[in-house]
Amino acid sequence: MTLLELAGILIGTGFILWLLIFVLLYFKPRPSKRHELGGGLMSVIPGESWSTSLKNISKEVLQDWDVKLLNRLSYSGETNIDDIIAYLQEQSSSIAERLARLETKGYIMKTQSGSIIITEKGRKYIETLREKLWYRRREKELLEKR
Repeated sequence: MTLLELAGILIGTGFILWLLIFVLLYFKPRPSKRHELGGGLMSVIPGESWSTSLKNISKEVLQDWDVKLLNRLSYSGETNIDDIIAYLQEQSSSIAERLARLETKGYIMKTQSGSIIITEKGRKYIETLREKLWYRRREKELLEKR
């Protein structure tokens, strides 16, 4: 076997490997449905392993309103029920029920003065959702550049 024949075999093998990798990457199956943050109940996309804390936190399902309120509390730190009513523009009875539900789940806490603050559990939940949203936006940007 001459050097020219060996070079031809190596080039041919390299081309076949490159073609195989290209076909596997380009024609890999894409997920048919993705659940996004907002627009309903938040759920985990199977197979996503970039956030281990999300798997533990997301076992409890929160409504959009709950996520919206926790996000607002994470920025403001402390608020009262009148500000929440003005922010959400809903009846105070439904807001009181939702606040009680969030308080029993441990996401918020009422202080002695009557104001509402976010707990560490609520803060971790919101930070995890923000992380998930950032990764999804980044993934979308990268896929659009293809």
